[in-house]
Amino acid sequence: MTAHRTTSDVFIVDGLRTPIGSSHKSLKDFSAADLAASVLKEFIHRYPSVCQHVDGVFLGNTVSAGTGQNVARQAIIFSGLSPRVPGTVVNSVCGSGLESIILGCRTMLCNEAQIICAGGTESATHSPKILVADNQEPIESLICDGLWCAMSGKHMGHIAENLALQYQISAEAQNQFAYESHVKAVNAQREGKFKEEIVVVPKKDGSLVDKDDRPRHNISLDRMEKLPAAFQSDGTVTAGNASAPGDAAALTLLISGQGLKKYPELKPKARILSYATVGIEPHQCFEAGVLAVRDCLSVAGVSLSDVDLFEIGESFAAQAVWTKEQLGLSKEKVNIYGGDIALGHPLGSTSARLLVTLMHALGREKKRYGLAVMCFGSGGATSMLIERL
Repeated sequence: MTAHRTTSDVFIVDGLRTPIGSSHKSLKDFSAADLAASVLKEFIHRYPSVCQHVDGVFLGNTVSAGTGQNVARQAIIFSGLSPRVPGTVVNSVCGSGLESIILGCRTMLCNEAQIICAGGTESATHSPKILVADNQEPIESLICDGLWCAMSGKHMGHIAENLALQYQISAEAQNQFAYESHVKAVNAQREGKFKEEIVVVPKKDGSLVDKDDRPRHNISLDRMEKLPAAFQSDGTVTAGNASAPGDAAALTLLISGQGLKKYPELKPKARILSYATVGIEPHQCFEAGVLAVRDCLSVAGVSLSDVDLFEIGESFAAQAVWTKEQLGLSKEKVNIYGGDIALGHPLGSTSARLLVTLMHALGREKKRYGLAVMCFGSGGATSMLIERL
Protein backbone atom coordinates (compact mmCIF):
# COMPACT_ATOMS: atom_id res chain seq x y z
CA MET A 1 0.00 0.00 0.00
CA THR A 2 1.17 3.52 -0.82
CA ALA A 3 -0.88 6.38 0.58
CA HIS A 4 0.19 9.98 0.91
CA ARG A 5 -1.23 13.24 2.17
CA THR A 6 -0.03 16.18 0.10
CA THR A 7 1.79 18.21 2.75
CA SER A 8 2.62 20.82 0.12
CA ASP A 9 -0.02 22.34 -2.13
CA VAL A 10 -0.68 20.66 -5.47
CA PHE A 11 -3.47 22.24 -7.49
CA ILE A 12 -5.47 21.22 -10.52
CA VAL A 13 -5.61 24.24 -12.81
CA ASP A 14 -7.88 22.43 -15.25
CA GLY A 15 -8.96 18.98 -16.33
CA LEU A 16 -10.20 18.13 -19.80
CA ARG A 17 -10.98 15.12 -21.93
CA THR A 18 -11.90 14.19 -25.46
CA PRO A 19 -15.28 12.66 -26.11
CA ILE A 20 -15.21 8.90 -25.60
CA GLY A 21 -15.49 7.12 -28.91
CA SER A 22 -16.70 3.57 -29.18
CA SER A 23 -14.17 1.31 -30.89
CA HIS A 24 -14.09 1.87 -34.67
CA LYS A 25 -16.58 4.71 -34.49
CA SER A 26 -16.30 8.50 -34.17
CA LEU A 27 -12.60 8.67 -33.16
CA LYS A 28 -11.36 5.68 -35.16
CA ASP A 29 -8.99 7.82 -37.26
CA PHE A 30 -7.11 9.15 -34.22
CA SER A 31 -4.22 7.39 -32.52
CA ALA A 32 -3.77 7.42 -28.76
CA ALA A 33 -1.10 10.11 -29.22
CA ASP A 34 -3.43 12.20 -31.40
CA LEU A 35 -6.14 12.08 -28.75
CA ALA A 36 -3.78 13.18 -25.97
CA ALA A 37 -2.40 15.93 -28.21
CA SER A 38 -5.94 17.27 -28.68
CA VAL A 39 -6.24 17.89 -24.95
CA LEU A 40 -2.74 19.32 -24.65
CA LYS A 41 -3.50 21.74 -27.49
CA GLU A 42 -6.50 23.03 -25.57
CA PHE A 43 -4.35 23.58 -22.47
CA ILE A 44 -1.90 25.55 -24.62
CA HIS A 45 -4.78 27.60 -26.04
CA ARG A 46 -6.23 28.38 -22.60
CA TYR A 47 -2.99 28.88 -20.68
CA PRO A 48 -0.29 29.91 -23.19
CA SER A 49 2.10 31.53 -20.73
CA VAL A 50 1.90 28.59 -18.30
CA CYS A 51 2.30 25.93 -20.97
CA GLN A 52 5.58 27.50 -22.09
CA HIS A 53 7.01 26.20 -18.82
CA VAL A 54 5.63 22.67 -18.55
CA ASP A 55 8.19 20.52 -16.73
CA GLY A 56 6.90 17.16 -17.89
CA VAL A 57 4.05 15.05 -19.26
CA PHE A 58 3.00 11.79 -17.61
CA LEU A 59 0.62 9.78 -19.74
CA GLY A 60 -1.11 6.53 -18.90
CA ASN A 61 -1.48 3.99 -21.70
CA THR A 62 -2.34 0.32 -21.35
CA VAL A 63 -2.24 -1.40 -24.73
CA SER A 64 0.96 -0.02 -26.22
CA ALA A 65 1.46 -2.54 -29.02
CA GLY A 66 1.57 -0.63 -32.29
CA THR A 67 1.48 2.83 -30.75
CA GLY A 68 5.11 3.59 -31.64
CA GLN A 69 7.82 4.85 -29.34
CA ASN A 70 6.78 6.73 -26.20
CA VAL A 71 3.22 7.89 -26.78
CA ALA A 72 3.75 10.73 -24.28
CA ARG A 73 6.56 12.19 -26.35
CA GLN A 74 4.47 11.84 -29.49
CA ALA A 75 1.64 13.78 -27.83
CA ILE A 76 4.09 16.50 -26.77
CA ILE A 77 5.39 16.97 -30.31
CA PHE A 78 1.97 16.73 -31.99
CA SER A 79 0.45 19.27 -29.59
CA GLY A 80 3.05 21.98 -30.05
CA LEU A 81 4.54 21.83 -26.57
CA SER A 82 8.27 22.44 -26.55
CA PRO A 83 10.26 19.40 -27.74
CA ARG A 84 12.39 19.91 -24.63
CA VAL A 85 9.51 18.73 -22.41
CA PRO A 86 10.15 15.17 -21.21
CA GLY A 87 7.38 12.60 -21.52
CA THR A 88 6.84 9.40 -19.53
CA VAL A 89 4.38 6.58 -20.18
CA VAL A 90 2.74 4.82 -17.23
CA ASN A 91 1.02 1.43 -17.38
CA SER A 92 -1.12 0.44 -14.42
CA VAL A 93 -3.88 -1.03 -16.59
CA CYS A 94 -7.19 0.76 -15.86
CA GLY A 95 -5.48 2.80 -13.14
CA SER A 96 -2.89 4.21 -15.55
CA GLY A 97 -4.39 7.68 -15.95
CA LEU A 98 -4.82 8.32 -12.24
CA GLU A 99 -1.45 6.78 -11.45
CA SER A 100 0.11 9.24 -13.91
CA ILE A 101 -1.49 12.12 -12.03
CA ILE A 102 -0.13 10.69 -8.77
CA LEU A 103 3.32 10.54 -10.35
CA GLY A 104 2.96 14.19 -11.31
CA CYS A 105 2.07 15.02 -7.69
CA ARG A 106 5.10 13.14 -6.40
CA THR A 107 7.38 15.01 -8.77
CA MET A 108 6.08 18.30 -7.42
CA LEU A 109 6.28 17.18 -3.80
CA CYS A 110 9.95 16.37 -4.43
CA ASN A 111 10.40 19.95 -5.70
CA GLU A 112 11.44 18.62 -9.11
CA ALA A 113 8.66 20.36 -11.05
CA GLN A 114 6.12 23.16 -10.79
CA ILE A 115 3.91 22.56 -13.84
CA ILE A 116 2.90 19.09 -15.02
CA CYS A 117 0.42 17.70 -17.52
CA ALA A 118 -0.78 14.25 -16.50
CA GLY A 119 -3.53 11.82 -17.42
CA GLY A 120 -4.07 8.99 -19.84
CA THR A 121 -4.93 8.02 -23.38
CA GLU A 122 -6.08 4.91 -25.22
CA SER A 123 -7.32 3.82 -28.61
CA ALA A 124 -9.07 0.46 -28.63
CA THR A 125 -9.57 0.93 -32.36
CA HIS A 126 -5.81 0.93 -32.94
CA SER A 127 -5.04 -2.10 -30.76
CA PRO A 128 -3.52 -4.62 -33.20
CA LYS A 129 -3.36 -8.38 -33.28
CA ILE A 130 0.03 -9.68 -32.17
CA LEU A 131 2.08 -12.87 -32.31
CA VAL A 132 3.13 -14.18 -28.91
CA ALA A 133 6.11 -16.53 -28.54
CA ASP A 134 5.83 -19.48 -30.94
CA ASN A 135 2.07 -19.26 -31.41
CA GLN A 136 1.16 -19.19 -35.07
CA GLU A 137 -2.19 -17.50 -34.64
CA PRO A 138 -2.26 -13.78 -33.84
CA ILE A 139 -4.16 -12.73 -30.73
CA GLU A 140 -5.94 -9.52 -29.79
CA SER A 141 -3.54 -7.22 -27.93
CA LEU A 142 -6.55 -5.54 -26.30
CA ILE A 143 -7.39 -8.87 -24.68
CA CYS A 144 -3.83 -10.05 -23.99
CA ASP A 145 -2.48 -6.80 -22.55
CA GLY A 146 -5.64 -5.13 -21.31
CA LEU A 147 -8.39 -7.54 -20.33
CA TRP A 148 -6.57 -10.76 -19.42
CA CYS A 149 -4.92 -11.39 -16.05
CA ALA A 150 -1.67 -13.23 -16.76
CA MET A 151 -1.34 -14.28 -13.12
CA SER A 152 -4.75 -15.82 -12.58
CA GLY A 153 -5.13 -16.89 -16.20
CA LYS A 154 -8.58 -15.32 -16.39
CA HIS A 155 -10.40 -12.65 -18.35
CA MET A 156 -11.54 -9.70 -16.25
CA GLY A 157 -15.10 -10.76 -16.97
CA HIS A 158 -14.54 -14.12 -15.30
CA ILE A 159 -13.06 -12.38 -12.25
CA ALA A 160 -16.16 -10.17 -12.11
CA GLU A 161 -18.32 -13.29 -12.30
CA ASN A 162 -16.43 -14.79 -9.36
CA LEU A 163 -16.98 -11.61 -7.35
CA ALA A 164 -20.70 -11.68 -8.07
CA LEU A 165 -20.93 -15.34 -7.07
CA GLN A 166 -18.85 -14.99 -3.90
CA TYR A 167 -20.76 -11.98 -2.59
CA GLN A 168 -24.16 -12.90 -4.06
CA ILE A 169 -24.48 -9.81 -6.23
CA SER A 170 -27.58 -10.59 -8.23
CA ALA A 171 -28.15 -10.10 -11.93
CA GLU A 172 -30.98 -7.75 -10.99
CA ALA A 173 -28.67 -5.51 -8.93
CA GLN A 174 -26.08 -5.43 -11.71
CA ASN A 175 -28.62 -4.65 -14.43
CA GLN A 176 -30.29 -1.95 -12.33
CA PHE A 177 -26.94 -0.27 -11.69
CA ALA A 178 -26.02 -0.43 -15.38
CA TYR A 179 -29.40 0.88 -16.45
CA GLU A 180 -29.10 3.83 -14.08
CA SER A 181 -25.59 4.56 -15.38
CA HIS A 182 -27.03 5.01 -18.88
CA VAL A 183 -29.98 7.07 -17.67
CA LYS A 184 -27.72 9.43 -15.73
CA ALA A 185 -25.26 9.77 -18.63
CA VAL A 186 -28.01 10.42 -21.16
CA ASN A 187 -29.53 13.09 -18.91
CA ALA A 188 -26.13 14.68 -18.29
CA GLN A 189 -25.40 14.68 -22.00
CA ARG A 190 -28.80 16.19 -22.82
CA GLU A 191 -28.37 18.89 -20.16
CA GLY A 192 -24.86 19.81 -21.35
CA LYS A 193 -23.15 18.77 -18.14
CA PHE A 194 -20.16 17.29 -19.96
CA LYS A 195 -19.65 20.34 -22.14
CA GLU A 196 -17.11 22.05 -19.87
CA GLU A 197 -14.88 18.99 -19.62
CA ILE A 198 -14.94 17.90 -23.28
CA VAL A 199 -12.47 19.12 -25.90
CA VAL A 200 -14.09 19.12 -29.34
CA VAL A 201 -12.06 17.01 -31.78
CA PRO A 202 -12.12 18.13 -35.46
CA LYS A 203 -12.03 15.40 -38.10
CA LYS A 204 -10.34 15.60 -41.49
CA ASP A 205 -13.69 15.92 -43.24
CA GLY A 206 -14.46 19.08 -41.26
CA SER A 207 -16.99 17.50 -38.93
CA LEU A 208 -16.60 17.75 -35.17
CA VAL A 209 -16.72 15.09 -32.48
CA ASP A 210 -18.18 16.81 -29.45
CA LYS A 211 -20.01 14.14 -27.44
CA ASP A 212 -19.57 10.61 -26.19
CA ASP A 213 -20.67 7.84 -28.55
CA ARG A 214 -21.90 5.23 -26.16
CA PRO A 215 -24.73 6.41 -23.84
CA ARG A 216 -27.89 4.59 -24.93
CA HIS A 217 -30.89 6.88 -25.31
CA ASN A 218 -33.16 3.94 -26.05
CA ILE A 219 -32.04 1.79 -23.13
CA SER A 220 -34.59 -0.12 -21.12
CA LEU A 221 -34.20 -2.36 -18.13
CA ASP A 222 -36.31 -5.00 -19.83
CA ARG A 223 -33.95 -5.20 -22.81
CA MET A 224 -30.94 -5.28 -20.54
CA GLU A 225 -32.33 -8.19 -18.53
CA LYS A 226 -32.76 -10.25 -21.71
CA LEU A 227 -29.07 -10.11 -22.67
CA PRO A 228 -27.23 -13.43 -22.36
CA ALA A 229 -24.31 -14.02 -20.01
CA ALA A 230 -21.05 -13.03 -21.72
CA PHE A 231 -18.45 -15.13 -19.91
CA GLN A 232 -20.12 -18.29 -18.63
CA SER A 233 -23.44 -19.91 -19.44
CA ASP A 234 -24.85 -19.63 -15.93
CA GLY A 235 -23.29 -16.24 -15.22
CA THR A 236 -24.73 -12.80 -14.51
CA VAL A 237 -22.21 -10.54 -16.28
CA THR A 238 -23.51 -9.45 -19.67
CA ALA A 239 -22.56 -7.01 -22.39
CA GLY A 240 -25.12 -4.67 -20.84
CA ASN A 241 -23.76 -4.56 -17.29
CA ALA A 242 -20.09 -4.48 -18.31
CA SER A 243 -18.11 -1.59 -19.75
CA ALA A 244 -16.70 -1.54 -23.28
CA PRO A 245 -13.18 -0.41 -24.28
CA GLY A 246 -13.04 2.75 -26.35
CA ASP A 247 -10.99 5.65 -27.67
CA ALA A 248 -10.29 8.75 -25.54
CA ALA A 249 -7.81 10.88 -23.64
CA ALA A 250 -8.19 12.73 -20.34
CA LEU A 251 -5.57 15.00 -18.78
CA THR A 252 -5.07 17.44 -15.94
CA LEU A 253 -2.90 20.55 -15.77
CA LEU A 254 -1.21 20.52 -12.36
CA ILE A 255 0.67 23.31 -10.64
CA SER A 256 2.52 23.45 -7.34
CA GLY A 257 2.08 26.10 -4.67
CA GLN A 258 5.36 27.67 -5.73
CA GLY A 259 4.26 27.64 -9.36
CA LEU A 260 1.02 29.34 -8.46
CA LYS A 261 2.96 32.23 -6.92
CA LYS A 262 4.47 32.83 -10.36
CA TYR A 263 1.03 32.85 -11.98
CA PRO A 264 -1.29 34.52 -9.47
CA GLU A 265 -3.80 35.14 -12.25
CA LEU A 266 -4.58 31.43 -12.37
CA LYS A 267 -7.67 30.23 -10.54
CA PRO A 268 -7.18 26.51 -9.89
CA LYS A 269 -10.33 24.44 -9.78
CA ALA A 270 -9.23 22.01 -7.07
CA ARG A 271 -6.56 21.03 -4.58
CA ILE A 272 -5.26 17.47 -4.35
CA LEU A 273 -5.46 16.39 -0.71
CA SER A 274 -4.31 12.77 -0.78
CA TYR A 275 -3.93 9.68 -2.92
CA ALA A 276 -3.47 5.96 -2.42
CA THR A 277 -2.50 2.92 -4.46
CA VAL A 278 -3.01 -0.56 -3.02
CA GLY A 279 -2.09 -4.06 -4.09
CA ILE A 280 -4.13 -7.21 -3.56
CA GLU A 281 -4.22 -10.79 -4.82
CA PRO A 282 -4.77 -10.66 -8.61
CA HIS A 283 -8.01 -12.66 -8.48
CA GLN A 284 -9.37 -10.18 -5.90
CA CYS A 285 -8.64 -7.07 -7.97
CA PHE A 286 -12.24 -5.81 -7.87
CA GLU A 287 -12.17 -5.77 -4.08
CA ALA A 288 -9.23 -3.37 -3.97
CA GLY A 289 -11.26 -0.18 -4.47
CA VAL A 290 -12.63 -0.30 -0.93
CA LEU A 291 -9.10 -0.52 0.49
CA ALA A 292 -7.87 2.35 -1.68
CA VAL A 293 -10.76 4.60 -0.60
CA ARG A 294 -10.20 3.91 3.08
CA ASP A 295 -6.44 4.47 2.87
CA CYS A 296 -6.86 7.67 0.89
CA LEU A 297 -9.29 9.11 3.44
CA SER A 298 -7.28 7.90 6.43
CA VAL A 299 -4.08 9.73 5.49
CA ALA A 300 -6.07 12.90 4.70
CA GLY A 301 -7.96 12.83 7.98
CA VAL A 302 -11.26 13.11 6.14
CA SER A 303 -14.20 10.89 7.03
CA LEU A 304 -16.22 8.93 4.50
CA SER A 305 -19.34 10.90 5.37
CA ASP A 306 -17.56 14.17 4.60
CA VAL A 307 -17.06 13.24 0.95
CA ASP A 308 -19.75 14.84 -1.19
CA LEU A 309 -19.24 13.02 -4.50
CA PHE A 310 -17.61 9.75 -5.56
CA GLU A 311 -16.50 8.65 -9.00
CA ILE A 312 -16.18 4.87 -8.87
CA GLY A 313 -14.82 3.05 -11.91
CA GLU A 314 -17.45 0.90 -13.56
CA SER A 315 -15.40 -1.81 -15.22
CA PHE A 316 -18.28 -4.11 -14.35
CA ALA A 317 -21.50 -3.37 -12.51
CA ALA A 318 -20.76 -6.20 -10.09
CA GLN A 319 -17.58 -4.47 -8.95
CA ALA A 320 -19.19 -1.03 -8.68
CA VAL A 321 -22.19 -2.40 -6.76
CA TRP A 322 -19.91 -4.26 -4.34
CA THR A 323 -17.71 -1.20 -3.73
CA LYS A 324 -20.73 1.04 -3.17
CA GLU A 325 -22.34 -1.41 -0.75
CA GLN A 326 -19.16 -2.15 1.21
CA LEU A 327 -18.60 1.56 1.77
CA GLY A 328 -22.26 2.22 2.53
CA LEU A 329 -22.56 5.01 -0.05
CA SER A 330 -25.85 6.54 -1.06
CA LYS A 331 -26.63 6.42 -4.77
CA GLU A 332 -27.06 10.21 -4.77
CA LYS A 333 -23.30 10.58 -4.21
CA VAL A 334 -22.00 8.00 -6.70
CA ASN A 335 -21.31 8.63 -10.39
CA ILE A 336 -24.00 11.27 -10.59
CA TYR A 337 -23.52 11.71 -14.36
CA GLY A 338 -23.20 8.01 -15.12
CA GLY A 339 -19.99 6.03 -15.47
CA ASP A 340 -17.91 3.72 -17.61
CA ILE A 341 -20.75 1.34 -18.39
CA ALA A 342 -22.60 4.16 -20.12
CA LEU A 343 -19.70 6.29 -21.33
CA GLY A 344 -17.10 3.67 -22.27
CA HIS A 345 -13.90 2.42 -20.71
CA PRO A 346 -10.75 3.44 -22.64
CA LEU A 347 -8.28 1.52 -20.47
CA GLY A 348 -5.35 3.90 -20.14
CA SER A 349 -7.42 7.05 -19.73
CA THR A 350 -10.52 5.92 -17.87
CA SER A 351 -9.30 6.64 -14.33
CA ALA A 352 -8.11 10.12 -15.34
CA ARG A 353 -11.56 10.67 -16.82
CA LEU A 354 -13.03 9.91 -13.40
CA LEU A 355 -11.01 12.73 -11.86
CA VAL A 356 -11.80 15.20 -14.65
CA THR A 357 -15.54 14.51 -14.39
CA LEU A 358 -15.38 14.65 -10.60
CA MET A 359 -13.64 18.01 -10.56
CA HIS A 360 -16.21 19.58 -12.87
CA ALA A 361 -19.10 17.98 -10.97
CA LEU A 362 -17.86 19.45 -7.69
CA GLY A 363 -17.86 22.89 -9.27
CA ARG A 364 -21.26 22.53 -10.88
CA GLU A 365 -22.93 21.07 -7.81
CA LYS A 366 -21.11 23.45 -5.42
CA LYS A 367 -19.71 20.59 -3.35
CA ARG A 368 -16.44 20.49 -1.41
CA TYR A 369 -14.85 17.02 -1.34
CA GLY A 370 -14.70 14.45 -4.11
CA LEU A 371 -13.00 11.07 -4.36
CA ALA A 372 -12.15 9.03 -7.47
CA VAL A 373 -11.24 5.34 -7.31
CA MET A 374 -10.43 2.74 -9.95
CA CYS A 375 -9.68 -0.97 -9.56
CA PHE A 376 -7.23 -2.42 -12.04
CA GLY A 377 -6.30 -5.82 -13.41
CA SER A 378 -3.26 -7.59 -11.90
CA GLY A 379 -4.61 -6.84 -8.43
CA GLY A 380 -4.91 -3.30 -7.16
CA ALA A 381 -6.69 0.03 -7.08
CA THR A 382 -5.77 3.68 -7.06
CA SER A 383 -7.67 6.62 -5.58
CA MET A 384 -7.45 10.38 -5.13
CA LEU A 385 -9.20 12.88 -2.86
CA ILE A 386 -9.66 16.44 -4.06
CA GLU A 387 -11.18 19.62 -2.65
CA ARG A 388 -12.99 22.18 -4.77
CA LEU A 389 -11.58 25.69 -4.60
